[in-house]
Amino acid sequence: MSDLFSSREAEAAIARIEQQVAEAQVRAAQAQQVQADIDAVRTTATAPRREVAVTVDATGRLVGIRLADAAYELRPDALERLIVDTAGAAQRLAGEQALEISRAAFGADSAIVERLAGEIERQSPPSAPMGFRV
Repeated sequence: MSDLFSSREAEAAIARIEQQVAEAQVRAAQAQQVQADIDAVRTTATAPRREVAVTVDATGRLVGIRLADAAYELRPDALERLIVDTAGAAQRLAGEQALEISRAAFGADSAIVERLAGEIERQSPPSAPMGFRV
């Protein structure tokens, strides 16, 4: 009676499984690095006349606001709008950076990149007026 697998077939199966495990470990390490790189993203946008600068992380969470003296000369409603517009510009830039990190790691056609691009598109505020600085 012959074995279901010859020793050669068993060795080949083990080698394939070991290769798959090694590839999965590399992908997991790569995914962890991408996550760390995205977590480190901080983007600052500055209003056209530099009254306001807003810094956000890759998720768009506000991490800092700088108001120049000129900001205090604005009407409150104008300052509010300027802060919101500047934050929106920073959020779009941070999303683009996160997307670029993902594209570099996984390729532009990756399902992960497509999903991230969709999330960024859904969460991004409308485009801010021209003139915002990075």
